[in-house]
Amino acid sequence: MDGTRNWAARFRSPWVLLALPALVVAWIGWSVIGFLTSDDPLGTVSKVPCAEAMEFTGVPLPAGARDRQCKRRAWLDTEYDVRFRITRKELDNWLESEFPGTELDPEFCADKVDTCAHIEFGDQRPSQAVAAEVSVVYEGGGTALVRFEPFDV
Repeated sequence: MDGTRNWAARFRSPWVLLALPALVVAWIGWSVIGFLTSDDPLGTVSKVPCAEAMEFTGVPLPAGARDRQCKRRAWLDTEYDVRFRITRKELDNWLESEFPGTELDPEFCADKVDTCAHIEFGDQRPSQAVAAEVSVVYEGGGTALVRFEPFDV
């Protein structure tokens, strides 16, 4: 019985009584800081094959696209981030053939890009993109770094 009383007496110690709430507060603080400082706090971004990203749009990547990198973000909506390099001429030809009437214009671009466009896809299947943002940074030698971001909703 004496051992039980000693344990109970230790449990009533103010240090023991404060330790559990302090650990809970520390865990909550660590979780909040991790959430706020993470680029992807909900774990919604993943690398995907570029064929998957372009199937979402219903159009192929331009034939001359190189240095391709594709990611998918899905949570409440779905968005792909497709980046590639291409010659300026190939970019213009691709936009004209796949998105007739699309004009690149630097006036309303966000970020530090040379030009951009917004593309509406019109009637698409329910599992496909409804629109895309295109932004272009012109590099030396007639090359364009293209960021193509199709999304739904």
